[in-house]
Amino acid sequence: MDYPFLYRNVARPLHSTCHMKDTSCPIFGPDSSSLSIVSHLHSSYFCSMEIQNLSRRAKPTHYDLRIEPYIGRETFDGSITIEVEVTEPTTVITLNAQKLAIRSTALYDGQGDPIKISDTGGDSTLQIFSIFLQQPLPTKSRIFIHQTFSGFLDKTGTGLQITEVCGSAMLSTFFEPMHARTVFPCFDEPCFKATFNVTLVVPGHLTCLGNMPIKSESETLVTSREKKKVEFHRTAPISTYLLAFAVGEFNMIELHDFRVPVRAFAPRNYDIEHCRYALGIAARVLAIYEQLFRLDCGLEKLDILAVPGSVGAMENWGLVTISTAVLFIGPDSSVAEKTSCAQLMTHEIAHQWFGNLVTMSSWENFWLKEALADWAETMAQERLSDSQPWQDFISEQMQKAMTFDSSRFSHALVTPNAPLDAITYGKGVSMMRMLAGFVGKDEFLQGIRRFLLQNAYGNGDPEDLWEILGQINESDIRAGMKAWTENSGHPVINVEENEADSTITLTQSQFLASNAESESTTTYPIFLEILTSQGVTRERLDAEPKVIKISLNMYRINPGQMGFYRVAYPIIRLQNLGKDACKGTLSVEDRIGLITNTASLAFAGHRSLRTSDLLSMLQNFKDETNFFVWKVIIRTLREISKRLLFEDQCIRNAFVDFHKHLVRGCLYWKGKFNEDDDMDEIRFKALLFGNSGGDEKVVAAADVMFEKFIAGDEKILNPNIRAEVFEIILKRGGKKEYNKLFRKLKTSTGSTRRDIMRSLGNAQNKACIKKTLKLATTPEMIADVGLRPSLEALATHRKGIYALWRFISSGAWNKTPGLTFLKIAPLGEMVLDCLTKLEYSEGARKYLERVDAGTIGTDAELCFEGIEVRAAWLERDRENLIGWLRSNGYYKHGPTRISRSVSGVRDALEFLGCM
Repeated sequence: MDYPFLYRNVARPLHSTCHMKDTSCPIFGPDSSSLSIVSHLHSSYFCSMEIQNLSRRAKPTHYDLRIEPYIGRETFDGSITIEVEVTEPTTVITLNAQKLAIRSTALYDGQGDPIKISDTGGDSTLQIFSIFLQQPLPTKSRIFIHQTFSGFLDKTGTGLQITEVCGSAMLSTFFEPMHARTVFPCFDEPCFKATFNVTLVVPGHLTCLGNMPIKSESETLVTSREKKKVEFHRTAPISTYLLAFAVGEFNMIELHDFRVPVRAFAPRNYDIEHCRYALGIAARVLAIYEQLFRLDCGLEKLDILAVPGSVGAMENWGLVTISTAVLFIGPDSSVAEKTSCAQLMTHEIAHQWFGNLVTMSSWENFWLKEALADWAETMAQERLSDSQPWQDFISEQMQKAMTFDSSRFSHALVTPNAPLDAITYGKGVSMMRMLAGFVGKDEFLQGIRRFLLQNAYGNGDPEDLWEILGQINESDIRAGMKAWTENSGHPVINVEENEADSTITLTQSQFLASNAESESTTTYPIFLEILTSQGVTRERLDAEPKVIKISLNMYRINPGQMGFYRVAYPIIRLQNLGKDACKGTLSVEDRIGLITNTASLAFAGHRSLRTSDLLSMLQNFKDETNFFVWKVIIRTLREISKRLLFEDQCIRNAFVDFHKHLVRGCLYWKGKFNEDDDMDEIRFKALLFGNSGGDEKVVAAADVMFEKFIAGDEKILNPNIRAEVFEIILKRGGKKEYNKLFRKLKTSTGSTRRDIMRSLGNAQNKACIKKTLKLATTPEMIADVGLRPSLEALATHRKGIYALWRFISSGAWNKTPGLTFLKIAPLGEMVLDCLTKLEYSEGARKYLERVDAGTIGTDAELCFEGIEVRAAWLERDRENLIGWLRSNGYYKHGPTRISRSVSGVRDALEFLGCM
């Protein structure tokens, strides 16, 4: 499974609008009223209620499942026969079931004779259904459970979901992690792998899809209505969360470039040709993986189904479901959209090996399949294009993971009900990359192949992989990885230099963004690499300080950024490394690491590092030529801008001037798009164009292109800067420009239409904001673009932030069909992420406790900690930042403390005006 926006920019690359945050008190005033909005999508997805693991005294070997949906009534009927093997004597058989009406239950032995039942009963809290027997079942006996049941079609995106598509409807399943139990009684845990025979009974004009090819279709008369019965071939042994089927009116295209059919399906009202790009990627990636892993994943076909309104993707065996917003690539799609589509396809197909062929035995090891799928995805990307996916990973996913993991409320990789967040993905694959660096890349791949081969069609856990790699490397991998995977957080290595005896002393401590004293007693086994002029030195750092004799003329810790830790150098050393970056003696990976380390440590105030040190460091990169290095430079600049969003305008203008000055040289050097630009070069130019800091030439070009586009010349806009042009115009313009683009939306299609929708939130006129909110929450836009991408631009300015909060707190979203609390929660996260003042944080906490005391959990605490961190940074470094801007000629105003006071009054008046 994948929720790309958790760690990738699926809708737009970094150069588009990201969420910038706010800090104004009245948002959480006493008159606010709202449902709790603190649960992030990823943690809400995993059940927060108490879940009971099933007994291992009985295990399923095969299911015969029959489902008959009634689309008009939004219900379904079903029957199930489960073949069960008894492993220990037992008088009770317990299944998972939720939101089902169990109509009948019967048990039979291997000869077909009834087994006497003394009682049955369900527990909705534990999501179980128990069958009590009069006599105990002996070990190794084989029994059959037969049940009939009814249930409801789901509109929230899980279970057997119904999706409205232009007046008609389609059905599709989404069972991960524990939603198969909402469709049929089952052993709904990943350790219980079994084969399935699925039969669907549906109206004759509808198409049926499943994990396997169709075995037979026949007409049948059901309740005086003619329908057809569709039977699928038996599956391989799979976990219940991987079972899948779909029903609807679909178009289809097919490729035969791989040894089994690869097909794409989309609802009739959608252009199926927009799936062809993804289809081509899928066929190529299947071949790459089979060659890479030297193992057939067992598929008899691979279908890719486009699901409008879906917020992610699901890797079901042989039937991958993906949101139309990511899957569809048309002639007007940008390189960033193609990259996101390719990344998602390679990730989901990697799951056919990691997760499907070999499945973790429990959800606490969910991270393993996601980490290995991400690792495989990156390996495939190396073979698909000339790009540098590991550099991309270091600049993007790894940094998001380290940022999340620097919170006191982070979590270990191994954890019950693991959320779908940057830890599960980014930290997980970082562990794999770090481990590959330790054992050797070829040896790591050898271990992966052996892991797959030994556990194919069964279960495999981290301990199994550690054991295999330990055998190959002849080391205790298990002990080393235990600290990294079973504890939250990551270390920072503090470096002290002693010129007298030419040594460095290294110590480790847990790095926290809050710079608070860590309560953790965890010691990470750190296998250090130190690059010197003589080569690479390897050392191990544990709890005790490590003194290393080394030439102080030149050394770098963690070359290539293989290790998952920060490095805190002395200030003088940091300045020297900045000069080395200027000279081009640092690798791309190390330039990325230098910037991200310095930024994280400065934002935390670690070892007295200040924002002025960070800005001085960034000045060394004005002649930088690498796309991925510029990605982290731009992200750092945007982070500072975000933190200054509610500061005085003269401060913000001064920082924008610095931003513009830093970017301008590379922006002009790169110039226009050329036909021979590769994908990274295109993304590079688009990144600079969209983050020029208001460069006059860029703004003038955007004005010209916008007016020609509005006049009907759609080819004037390069797809890779289309959204950026819209953003520039709407941020500077008013109602007139907004209405021009709004009218254009009605006649636009595909990526152009989505870019317009994503850009409308940049307008700051109150009437325009209201119009954007109304349009973004229509079922059509939610299905085509997505709620968060449509409204993200509102979080880049104050009026938009206020409007977002009013939208959430008023409960207006509750009136939109299909818009659920689960889908609205990320907007609440965006609002909470605006605050930078502690007093408002406390007000928000008290309010949420009053509304629903049960909501103040880890997700909320992450948001509140973020407020504390930003507030501490402003308190500590505001004057330091202004001083640096003044001394470098960007800030040319008077006393800043008076300005700040005026700014606070202005903010309050602005909020009241917004009301």
